[in-house]
Amino acid sequence: MVGVPKSTGCAICRKRKIKCDEGWPLCGNCRKNRKQCPGPPSKHTFRPSGPKLGSSFIPVVDIFEGGLYSDVGSPESCVTLDSSVTLDDGGICTYMMQLNEKRSDCGGVYQKFRMCSNGGADYHRKRSTRGGSRLGLISSLPQMTMLKQPSPSHQQKLSRALINAFTTGAPGQSMSSFGPFIGKVPERIGHSRVLEAAVECIVNAHSSMIRGRMATEIADPVLYGNAVSILAKSLDNQRERSSPDTLCATVLLSLVEAMAGPRSGNNYLAHAGGAGKLIEAIGPKHCQDSFAKDLLLFNRGGIIITSIYQRKPCFLTSPAWRGMVFDKTGLNHEGRLYTDVLKHMADFPALLKEFKDLEDQDEKVPPLMDFFVPEMQIPAIGDDLPDMYGNFGSSPEGFEFECDPRYYSQPYYTNPTCTYFNGPSISSNPRARLLHKLQTLKENLSRLGDSLSENLNNGSAGRQFSSIGIDTPIPHYFEFKDTRVAVAYNCFWSLLILTNKLIMKTMSPLDLDTSYHLKSECGDLAMQICKSWKDAWERKPIGAYHTNLSFVLAYEFTTPVVQTWVLKCLNSLLEQQGPGSFHWTAAAIKLMSGKLCGEGADLVINHPKATK
Repeated sequence: MVGVPKSTGCAICRKRKIKCDEGWPLCGNCRKNRKQCPGPPSKHTFRPSGPKLGSSFIPVVDIFEGGLYSDVGSPESCVTLDSSVTLDDGGICTYMMQLNEKRSDCGGVYQKFRMCSNGGADYHRKRSTRGGSRLGLISSLPQMTMLKQPSPSHQQKLSRALINAFTTGAPGQSMSSFGPFIGKVPERIGHSRVLEAAVECIVNAHSSMIRGRMATEIADPVLYGNAVSILAKSLDNQRERSSPDTLCATVLLSLVEAMAGPRSGNNYLAHAGGAGKLIEAIGPKHCQDSFAKDLLLFNRGGIIITSIYQRKPCFLTSPAWRGMVFDKTGLNHEGRLYTDVLKHMADFPALLKEFKDLEDQDEKVPPLMDFFVPEMQIPAIGDDLPDMYGNFGSSPEGFEFECDPRYYSQPYYTNPTCTYFNGPSISSNPRARLLHKLQTLKENLSRLGDSLSENLNNGSAGRQFSSIGIDTPIPHYFEFKDTRVAVAYNCFWSLLILTNKLIMKTMSPLDLDTSYHLKSECGDLAMQICKSWKDAWERKPIGAYHTNLSFVLAYEFTTPVVQTWVLKCLNSLLEQQGPGSFHWTAAAIKLMSGKLCGEGADLVINHPKATK
């Protein structure tokens, strides 16, 4: 009722229609009935005054396609009106009307709109007495409702999901750890169906990995089968086969297999090898593009590992590729370090191929004798046996480096009992030629080891700390600067073990002294690899993928206690990737280690089949 003052009591008293004593903060009635008093009512009432969309809403597509803006910008629409137009107090602003338009010398257009109700009829009535001649022109001006933001497309949602995956999860679960190329993928979505299918698969795999799904569930069968099917069709098309998007899809599917972890039916080598074949097929001229070159640099490790398993020379060592693949221009210190290690690692598959040819010949190659060193026979680092990586102190603040020049100034194979290597018969003896190439690779690795040891010594690459208070048989552990540095050091130590094993297979079995030094060095290298476990565990799972190579090779040259610990570590990492049926065993490690060093039959890589 007009003129009657509003009640100032609390809401409970007003609802019960009883008098409120307004004894704030708790009135008498609420205190008596043990109620939570809401307090006095607000002195002001706020009502929404924004525009409301009615049934006359026009979709955005209809507005633009219907020619609603066809007259905007024409000379007839440049109308200047008084800016003092007001709306009725009870009016609801549901329309926008263009008032004027101004053009600048630089080509820009400034348009002024006013929100009005009833299509601007009230405004027209107020202006009719002052400018009747303009009423017809004003009524013909374009009018529009407030527009809603269009729903994002499937490609936009996919790009947003991939971008979110860059920062989702722990640091070891972020997809940004895969390298620079992954950051350029979102902007390419929407132009290639094969790339979109691969992105859907890897986004789902990353989400499943974070949720701790089963290893068999990380690679969704439906999404993965669809991606493989579309990829197969793209590979059959000559134009799409050489597209960077097709190459990127192949790389992304290999990452999906890496997320799923080692298991029966894993197709990581199939996709990594397929990406290598695509890169080799399109040639270096088509890899000059920034995105294609990033894909090439990222896939170097997969190409090399595939060549090692297949015992075939790596095409990256050819003159056409070597200059571009291992170019260090513009790289930071970590990038140059990683490139140097991969450059020497790419030379190893060709040496395995020569060893395979020796096996195929009638000339018998001495087999690698079973090697087991009891714990008491391993000299401590810094005692009688020199360590090519130096003696590390136990101080948590750092460590000191001592270099024994005997392991750098003298070649390994100067023992006169090594009859395959001495004398002028090197050029005519295939075994001697292979030993000479292996010695050259070993000397190059020794020079690279100087730089790596210096970086550990000055703390630029990482630091060593004591393992006191940590449940581990390894007395010290490394903390590397970043994941790429950790991968570079583990690949370097792994390559040295592979080189030593191949040397022991090729050289004369009578050279016991050289064999003893090589085995002892492999034991020291295995200890260095074991020191990197704590760093890998903190970067799990993506930052610990390299452990499947390095720890498998180190297993053979450790004591039984450390071997049990290595098995426990590798299986615990698999559980972090996702519980699955595969578990590391001593037999599985021995089989994989032998394959990496050219033992057994050739590895046959089965490519995934496309599902219809």
